[in-house]
Amino acid sequence: MTLHLPPSWLQNGSHPAENDRLTNQALWATTGVINMSSMAVTANSPVGMTVIVADGWAAIVGTTQPDMGVYVAYNDAPVTLTITTANATLPRKDLICATVNDSFYSGALDNVVYQVIAGTPNASPTIPATPANSIALAEVLVGAAVLSINSGNITDLRVEVTSNVPSNPGDITSVTAGTGLSGGGSAGAVTLSINTAVTADLTTAQVMTNKDLTSGTNTFPSTLATLTGTETLTNKTLTAPKINVGINAQTGTTYTTVLSDNGALVTQTNASAIATTIALNSSVNYPVGAQINLAQLGAGQVTIQGAGGVTVISTGATASAPKLRAQYSTATAIQTSTNNWLVVGDIA
Repeated sequence: MTLHLPPSWLQNGSHPAENDRLTNQALWATTGVINMSSMAVTANSPVGMTVIVADGWAAIVGTTQPDMGVYVAYNDAPVTLTITTANATLPRKDLICATVNDSFYSGALDNVVYQVIAGTPNASPTIPATPANSIALAEVLVGAAVLSINSGNITDLRVEVTSNVPSNPGDITSVTAGTGLSGGGSAGAVTLSINTAVTADLTTAQVMTNKDLTSGTNTFPSTLATLTGTETLTNKTLTAPKINVGINAQTGTTYTTVLSDNGALVTQTNASAIATTIALNSSVNYPVGAQINLAQLGAGQVTIQGAGGVTVISTGATASAPKLRAQYSTATAIQTSTNNWLVVGDIA
């Protein structure tokens, strides 16, 4: 091998076409269409035993011998190609291609043509080989005894030409998706997307585990229990719960229960006797199952009674008005149905 003379476009040189094709190859490195809309093969309309090849450009590397360079073929309007009659019993695969004929190297023709190279009918057909100096455009499956070719029978074989000239010279050669991202690449348009399997985004419904939400405005579904709201949990299993009851410290000699006493401990401290009254449900809307815990911390004995319309039952000496037995005794009043309360505990 040696330098080809003369170099391209030397003013006083004699320039064979091969020199120009080699110059083309400095730009177009491989066989391929120039723009992926070029020379696409589609079914005709109405369908029949024909296909259409779109207009456009293709670069075709000469392969009859080495160092032929690149031919550039141009089609300025759609071309109709005929598919030969189908075999009666077996399918076949045909090749649609564009071929450059150059008599300087082989044959007697000097042109570029579209070819339909019919394959061999076979139960498992294969596509014919691409001829020298050609670009494969499409494979056409010709079924047994078919009378038309539709889009489902056509497989695109085109590839886009590659260039020896960097399309965007720079220092970025690839983009790699890091944690929480997907996509990336080392050629063409590169897209990075949020990987919602590991990263939360603004619009996708996701489950977050062991995450702290700090600052900002967070909106939660109405069915989600919050840390400060009052909600009813149904059919929920609490694992090793730690429940701290509220303390309502009373020091008077009379007291009427309030709604917040449900689940809390009312402590009563006085030297004199104390009358504790459970409020009527129309005044304080206790749910059925409400529990009020009572403790006598002073010397004054606590009597538990119901307001008008409230029924109290117990094992106390006075069933409807039990007393806490002694200082530091406790009892619990439980609403078994609306305005009906059972008092259990250290009562007399």
